Amino acid sequence: MAVDHTHLFIMQLLLLITHLYFVASNPYINETAHKLKYILSCRHTRCVPRLGMNVDSLAEKTLKAMRNTDRLSEYLSVFNVSDCDGEASADYVRRHVLDGLLTTDDVPETHWNEYKSIYNKKYVSQTHEEAALSVWKNNLRKVAEHNQLYLSGKRSYTLHLNMFGDWPIMSYVEDLLKLIWTIPLYDPARDPHRTAYKRNLHQKIPREMDWRDRGYKPRLEEQYHCGACYAFAITHALQAQVYKHHGDWRELSPQQIVDCSLPDGNQGCNGGSLEAALRYASRAGLIRESYYPYRGKRGHCHYRSAEVSARPRRWATLPAGDERAIERALATIGPMAVAVNAEPFTFQLYRSGIYDDPFCVPWKMNHAMLLVGYTPEYWVLLNWWGRHWGEGGYMRIRRGHNVCGVANMATYVEL
Repeated sequence: MAVDHTHLFIMQLLLLITHLYFVASNPYINETAHKLKYILSCRHTRCVPRLGMNVDSLAEKTLKAMRNTDRLSEYLSVFNVSDCDGEASADYVRRHVLDGLLTTDDVPETHWNEYKSIYNKKYVSQTHEEAALSVWKNNLRKVAEHNQLYLSGKRSYTLHLNMFGDWPIMSYVEDLLKLIWTIPLYDPARDPHRTAYKRNLHQKIPREMDWRDRGYKPRLEEQYHCGACYAFAITHALQAQVYKHHGDWRELSPQQIVDCSLPDGNQGCNGGSLEAALRYASRAGLIRESYYPYRGKRGHCHYRSAEVSARPRRWATLPAGDERAIERALATIGPMAVAVNAEPFTFQLYRSGIYDDPFCVPWKMNHAMLLVGYTPEYWVLLNWWGRHWGEGGYMRIRRGHNVCGVANMATYVEL
């Protein structure tokens, strides 16, 4: 008796939809669901010949409805619709490592090798690699558990195994989070009256805005193992003002601050403060990064004053915790350097979404970022950890609760 493949496929498809409904409401996504979604997400012009059946528009409509659901679209995004042979190719694993929403720790052994290849991981000995693999597997489990909660609607952001996926939390904190307190020295450029902010108090501001929409899209940079976040935050805040007033990029040198601001209280790759970095920049000025490139370690201070490209005329820090003030200053003055608490492992492994970890307390300032946008729900921040961290190098932090202390030390710069 001939088999009606179309009828059979529609029956299987309806079973799949029923199964996926329960998958969407259950945080414990298993590998069977993973494979079913993979089959369902294939483009039928490529897959049908292999499956030996004609597929009507029901499959397309089902997929469209699923992709309109944010959390399921996150899950489906890892699949390449042109690959339908079911094989875990290097391309497939690469998408999982870089872009995929991991929801299970039961991954192929090739996942670790692909991870090492993508992030160019090298270990000094087999013992060191085994220790890194142990950390990676532990992080894999935590990422999968967290993302299951995301799919069930219990979390508003996702995690992944980025370049810090094999870093112990203590190494991450000690190597990267170097925003420190420095002795406050007199700086004539500091504006205690917040003149620029007060000048705009009665100006109408938009409900939401993003400086990237206005053309401010700086090159994504990586601080590596050097605790230079304070230098990146100040150089980017200043070059944002250069862009706002003159329309050119004029990428400025964080390495200059790392090498030259020791007399102001900073400690090179061992950390520094926004205030000390601004004091140095307002006194000496900053040259372009093309003349003084970033090296990821402290070096000898060398530059010529004739090469100075930008110098802060004034700067001010907004009242701690005042998110309304930050909103107004961001809209009217420009991107601002901010201090945050980046210590939770969820910050370390952040992938996407609106970050609101309750353990990201506002009283531990240890990292500096650049605030570039806002909506009524969240802030948008630029980081210095490359494009594979967060949302292409950016992060969204929930507004209204001073999550991670984002409103504690917002600092703007004037040319």
